[in-house]
Amino acid sequence: MVINVRREFEKRQAATTPTPTPKAPAQTTAANQRESRVSAPAPAQTFTYGLGSPQQTAITKPGQTLPTTVAKSSGGRKKVEDAKTDAQINAELAAVQAGLDEILKNVNAFGASYGVGGAPTGAGATTTQATTTPTPAKKEVIPNVAYDTIQKILESYRITGLASVLESIRDEYPEISSTELITLLQFDPRYNAKFNERFAGNVARQKAGKPVLSPGEYLKLEQAYEKVFTAYMLPAFKTQAYYDSFIVADVDPPEVTERVQLAYDRVLGDIPVKTAFQKFYTALEFSDIVAAMLDPVNQLPALQQKVKAAEIGGAAIRQGLTASELATDITLGADVLARQGVTKAGAEEGYRFIAGVLPTAEALSTRFAGQKEDKYQRLEAEQEKFQGLASAERKRKRLSGLETALYQGSSGIKDAGLSTQYLRKGASGGQF
Repeated sequence: MVINVRREFEKRQAATTPTPTPKAPAQTTAANQRESRVSAPAPAQTFTYGLGSPQQTAITKPGQTLPTTVAKSSGGRKKVEDAKTDAQINAELAAVQAGLDEILKNVNAFGASYGVGGAPTGAGATTTQATTTPTPAKKEVIPNVAYDTIQKILESYRITGLASVLESIRDEYPEISSTELITLLQFDPRYNAKFNERFAGNVARQKAGKPVLSPGEYLKLEQAYEKVFTAYMLPAFKTQAYYDSFIVADVDPPEVTERVQLAYDRVLGDIPVKTAFQKFYTALEFSDIVAAMLDPVNQLPALQQKVKAAEIGGAAIRQGLTASELATDITLGADVLARQGVTKAGAEEGYRFIAGVLPTAEALSTRFAGQKEDKYQRLEAEQEKFQGLASAERKRKRLSGLETALYQGSSGIKDAGLSTQYLRKGASGGQF
C-alpha cells in the first residue's frame, strides 16, 4: 500500500481552505512580466512513502521526524503546507514498517525450509546473502511389496548374497513387480550372476540352443531326482552337479529311475550278472556301477543292451558255463544273443537245457571224432536252443542214434557199460 503524503495533504487542505475571490486580471506591463518571472514559485518537492512504490525515497525509523514539505510563495515567504502532525505521520510509517517486517519474516522462514539463507528483519536492517552448506537429503525408499517378498522367493531357490543387487535394481526400477524382478535376476547380464550359478543347467541348455526351464520347473525336477536317490539309499548322488547334468541332457526322473534300477536291481543285486558285467565292460568304471549308469554320456539304450548281455552271461555262469560277451568259435556270445532278443528268463531256460545235454554230446563227439559233421558242442547247442537251428538239432539226434546203435551192436560188457553210461548222462538232462 502506497501512502502519498503530498496527495493526502492537498485533499485535507482543499476541504478546509475557503475558495478565494477571483481578482481582476492585472494589466500586463513589462515590469509586471519581469516581476512574474522573478517571483514565480519553484516546483514543490514531494516526498512519497509506501512499500513497493517506484517513488519510494526513504523510510524513517520509529521516532524519526518526517521532513516537512514546503513550497515557496510568490513573495518568497515560506508557507507550512503540512496539516498532519509529526506524530501522525510517524505512526503511519511505523505501521508500514511493521508490514515490511512481517513480509521479511515470512521470506526468511520460506528460505530456511529449503536451506536458503534469509534476510535480517527490523527497521534499517541491511539485507545480506547468508552462505550455508546444503544438507544432503536422505534418500527416500519407495515402499514396494515386490522387494518385501522377493527375499523369501530367493531363499526357496537357495540363492543368497543378492542384497547389493536388489538395492541396485530398486534404485533403477522402484515400482517393479516381483515377476519382472525375477526376470531381471534370471536374464539381465547386469544382475544374473548368482541366478546363473544356481541354475547352471539352464545356462548350458541356452548355449546348446535348448529352451530354458522356469525356476519352478527346475525345482520340481530336482525334487523328483532326490526322491529316487532317497528311495534307493544313494545319498552320494543327491548333489546339484548330478541334477544339473540330468537337466542339461534332458534325463527326466523316470529315466533316472530306470538307470538306477539297471545298476542297482539288475546288476548289483545279482552276483553272476555283476560278474559278467564287470568281465564284459571294464571301461565303465566298475568301482561305481551306479555312477556309470547315471552318467548321461552313456546313453540309456546302450546301457540297457549291456545289462541284457550281462544277464545272459550271468545265466551261463549260473549253470557252471563260461560267459563270453562276443561270439567265438565255441559260443554265440552274450551280446549277439541280447541283440537277437534273448531275455534273462530265456537265457536261464536255454542254459539249463545246454548244461543238461552238453556233457553227453561232447563225449559222443569225441568218441566219433572221425565224423566231423556230427560234432555237437556248446556252439551247436546255443544255435539249437536260442536260434532254433534245425541243423544243430539234427546233429544232436544223429549222435544219439550212433550211441544207440553202438550199444545194440556190441556184445562186450565193457562197451555196453560205456554206452549205458552215455545214455544215462544224456537222460539226466532230460533232452538228449
